[in-house]
Formats: sequence, structure tokens, C-alpha cells
Amino acid sequence: MGDKFISIIFVKKNVINVSERLHCIARSENTDELNCYGTTTSLPPPYIITTSPNPRSLTSTTAAAAMSSSGQRRRRLKNTVTISSAEKVIGDDDLLGKILIRLPAKPLITFKLVSKSWCSLISDPFVLDNWIPPISASSFFLLRYFSPSSRIIKFNHIYHAGFVNKNKKLESFKYVDDRVKISQSCKGLLLCSTCFSDLYPNSPRYYVVNPTTKEFTTIPRPTNGDDRYFIASINLAFDPAVSLRYKIVAVLSKQWPDHNCQIAVYSSETRIWMFSDASFACSGKITFHNGVFFNGKIHWSCCHSQASIYYDLNRNQFSALPMPICLSIVPMYFGEFGGRLRLMEFYRNPTSHFDVLELKSDYSEWFVKYRIDLKMGVSAFPEMRRAGWCTAFVFNVLCFLGGEVEGDSCLILYIPCKVISYNFKDKSFRKICNLTLSREDISNLRGCPWSTIHPCMETMFHV
Repeated sequence: MGDKFISIIFVKKNVINVSERLHCIARSENTDELNCYGTTTSLPPPYIITTSPNPRSLTSTTAAAAMSSSGQRRRRLKNTVTISSAEKVIGDDDLLGKILIRLPAKPLITFKLVSKSWCSLISDPFVLDNWIPPISASSFFLLRYFSPSSRIIKFNHIYHAGFVNKNKKLESFKYVDDRVKISQSCKGLLLCSTCFSDLYPNSPRYYVVNPTTKEFTTIPRPTNGDDRYFIASINLAFDPAVSLRYKIVAVLSKQWPDHNCQIAVYSSETRIWMFSDASFACSGKITFHNGVFFNGKIHWSCCHSQASIYYDLNRNQFSALPMPICLSIVPMYFGEFGGRLRLMEFYRNPTSHFDVLELKSDYSEWFVKYRIDLKMGVSAFPEMRRAGWCTAFVFNVLCFLGGEVEGDSCLILYIPCKVISYNFKDKSFRKICNLTLSREDISNLRGCPWSTIHPCMETMFHV
């Protein structure tokens, strides 16, 4: 891109268009909040970062060319500061750093191409260590069906409202020199593995991948000198609000099920596995494949029992996890969203609604957080109703995607040939994109949704 002069223009009103559309932060109308590609945060006076190939072009003409988004394109902007004031801000790396940590990940990566000085500034440990991540996931990966002989693993990367929907089938991450699938996602990082079963000699290799920065690292296999152990479960634990380091928790067993299991924990800080003295008797009722990390703990659901377990990484101990009901099959959804553990069960009998259950913060019990009326969806999408039935509906729960506040969150569903969303605030259904899944894809969504759907958010953190 070559070196470019970066200017900062102070404005009072809406987001404005500037050269090369690299506008980053502007004050919302009549508020003290800042809007940055859909994110809201608090800052000192708002800034718009613009690029210009020629520093001399930054005159009053440049300021006049920046028009308000309301369409008043011929009106000169008022209250702009002088070039000398802008240059003072440009020369203040500390102030620029405080601005940069509030920008989304992809614009930051783009700005690194502007010049060597900007690349150095954005790569500074202060920016990377203090960068403010998104509150919730804005997209998800949907792993498509593949056979053991498949040489290419494909998936869909689908974005929520406010983003450009991308539903084109993509190949597995080409920058990882291996044939990998996504095993789990956590706060923007992906735990990937090669496509071999751990019950066979060709056991999988594991990677932690940042799909935003396209960085990845290889995770060594946990071993304590006893090759008879196999990996019953492996889970990624990452919470940038607590630590910029991630951990991986592996459940190891010699015999499955009904045998004592051992825990091994890998730290990105030490790059080694530590074997815990905490152990427990495995049960075939516990679904170890869908471990969910939040609040410093790995949680597992179970079937045919009213209690499951969770592992506390900080205390290195197992505790009982109450289940809302005695599930006969794996839950339709079991995951974390908004700092809460949520669960949705499959209903045996046709029903016109389903409930979103949430676990109380003290782990005492589950309660109904939302009740979703499917009849409202049928009016917008008649294909949701099964032919010949009055109360049978055709849908699969995919995941939760959210905005900056809880009321903006949505539940993402798959109905025949479409991905749709249900908004909890206005209780509306809307189409996100067209998507046709095979019979095998649908079977995977119902039988093992945890290995098929992986919510994702942009992140700048290293792996």
C-alpha cells in the first residue's frame, strides 16, 4: 500500500465517509457513545482515522469533503480542528494506542498495511494486551459432512445481521498444512484436529487456530508414559477478560465407559501438559464430546441422569452439575452465551414452542429464560411446518449470536434450505441466507451438534 499520511479529524455528528472508507470511530447522533463498525464503547472525544497518499492534501478541502451520513454532502463540516492539532494527535502514540484498542480486529489488521510505523504501533504489546474483544459471537462455522476418505473438508462461515453474509462453502484452513476439522471454538480461537479417530493407531494431531489473524500452533499429544490412555474429551478454555493465555483440558481414559478418568491440562504459557491428581469414575451417561467452558470451568451434559459434572480449572476439582430434566438423548443445544450456561432439549411430542433454559449463577437450578413460539415463524416461513401436521415443525437449533446488549441477541435456526434468526427483543423471525444441507448434514446437526456448529468472533490474540 505504501506509506500514507494518517490524519485524525474531530467531528460531532454521525459517521462520515472518508477516503478509502477507512472510517473507524464516530460519535452517534445526540449521544456520548461511540460507534465503531457496530460496536459501542466509551472514549474521549471521537476520532475518525483517515488515510491520504499526500500529507499536503489535508487542507480545509479534505475536511469539507467529509460528509455526514445523513446525505448532506455539500455542507462543510463544522468544528474541525486545525491540521496542527491533528498532527499533535498523530504524534502521540499513547493516545493512538488507546484509540486502536477499541477498534475491531479486521480493520486493525488492514491498518497494519498502511506503513511500517503503523504496523509497529499496532503490533505493540500495549495494543495487543489491552485490545477490547467483542462481547459476543457474530458468526459461526458449520462443518459439512465428510467421509473418512474425503481429502477436502468443507464448511460454511455464516455471519449475523449487520455483516456481509458469506454462505459459500469453503475448504478447511489452507494455511494449516494439514487436513483438519474444527473440534471446538472458544472466544474467537478454534481447537482443530486431524480427521482420525483417537481409538485407532493414527491418532489425531491438534492445533489451536486464530481464523482472524490466520495464526496457528501445534498442540503436542498429552502423554504420561502410558500409551494405553486415549483421549475421551478435549476442550479449549479461553477467556480474554481474565487472561490472554488459553488452556486445553483433556479427559483421558484406559477403558470406556465406566472407568476412572484422568485430567491433563495444557497451558499456552508453559507449552507443556500437566497431569492432575483429580480423577473421577467415568459414566457412559455423560456426553464428554460437548464440553462447554465458561466461568473458569468445563461443563458436560448427560443423558438418563439428573446430575452431570463440571471441572474447575482454578480449584482442580470436579463437582456435580444439576441437570434440569432427565434427558433421553443429547440436548438440542448445550452451550454458553452472555456468560450463562444454556440448554435446549429435543421434544418427543409435536409442540408449537420450545424453551431456552438457563443455569442460575449459583448452580442451584435451571429456569426458563425464553419461550419461543414457533407459530410466529410459520407465518414468515411456511416451510417450517411439516406437511400434513398441525403442530410439527421442521427446524434445527444452530447457535446464539449477539449484539452489544443482551436484548440484541438472536437464536440462529436452520429450516429447509434457509438459515434464519429469532430476535429475542422483538420476537421476530428473519432470513439470514439460503443454505441447502444434505441428509447427512441434517443427521449430524441432530445427532452431534457440538461437532457441527462453532460460534466465532474476531480476535487479535496470539496463539
